Amino acid sequence: MKLKMILLGSVAALAAVQQAQAADAIVASEPEAMEYVRVCDAFGAGYFYIPGSETCLKIGGYVRFETSFGDDPYTGDDIGWSGFSRGTIRLDARSNTEYGELRSFIELRSQASDGSGSTYINSAYIDIAGFRAGYDDSRFDTWLNSAGNIINDDVIDYTGDRTNQASYVYEGSNGFSALIGLEAGDGEYDTGFGDVTARYTDSDTPHILGGLRYEQDWGGIGAVAGYDTHAEAFGGKVRLDVKFNDVFSVFVMGGYQSDWDNDKGPGGTRRLNYYGPWYGDWAAWGGFSATLNDKASLNGQVAYEDDGTLAAALNVEYEVVKDLTVMPELNYTDFDGERGSGEAFGGILRFQRNF
Repeated sequence: MKLKMILLGSVAALAAVQQAQAADAIVASEPEAMEYVRVCDAFGAGYFYIPGSETCLKIGGYVRFETSFGDDPYTGDDIGWSGFSRGTIRLDARSNTEYGELRSFIELRSQASDGSGSTYINSAYIDIAGFRAGYDDSRFDTWLNSAGNIINDDVIDYTGDRTNQASYVYEGSNGFSALIGLEAGDGEYDTGFGDVTARYTDSDTPHILGGLRYEQDWGGIGAVAGYDTHAEAFGGKVRLDVKFNDVFSVFVMGGYQSDWDNDKGPGGTRRLNYYGPWYGDWAAWGGFSATLNDKASLNGQVAYEDDGTLAAALNVEYEVVKDLTVMPELNYTDFDGERGSGEAFGGILRFQRNF
């Protein structure tokens, strides 16, 4: 009987020890308190602190669908009806440092048309204290804010493609700013004759770029110039913007390039200048934007190049609800010179949801 009592007591003691250990294990395995995402208002709306850091991140982008009909304004070909879809993700990370704001920006795009799709990096660069290094649209384009608020604004092209680049921008306190930079170019040059192209290689000297800009409440005036060290040619543009009031604004832009009729390509063919993608010595663009009401605006543009081609476009941008826009656009091109002859008339309808 005594032995039985001793055994029962031992079992009870062992059970009590195991329960205590289990309770300690439960307490030890409880997760740490969650660190909630904090809103960051230092760089505008939409930013939040990356947990565990002082870096602010904004995630955005858009989803777009376009349908085209009629003639292609770039080639004059009959495209009938076609569809195009794109999704874009933008990651904008910023933090304050002893040298000023440090920013890194990435834009990824995936798109599909005509039964095929692609995914690519549209932008990836770092900004700090006025310096930029990375991959983005050429600053020959962005320095003057492209052209008009038109979908097909580059039928008469005003810039080379996206490129690796390094640049510095000085921002004055009176609306004045200045740019200096180096760019690789988009890697390939169309000679303008058939399928013959010439490639820019890493061993070549980078292109040289510079610009000036002055902006005020009435609008602004700016200039940008670049030297293509591969084609050994110069190109430059000047743009004037005027805001008459909160409803109506206009712009006019002119471009000039040297050595349009060069014979530096393979077999003595002509090589296009990265800083002069239009056909001929000069080209001009002009347009307007008019606010119709709090949801709609009317936008137009006309462009002409020295080689003889004229392109025009007119659209309405309508905000159906917040962050959802519809933009129907009509396009007309009168071809001449090396682009051929004839006319093209067509249109495009864009739906875009921003987030």
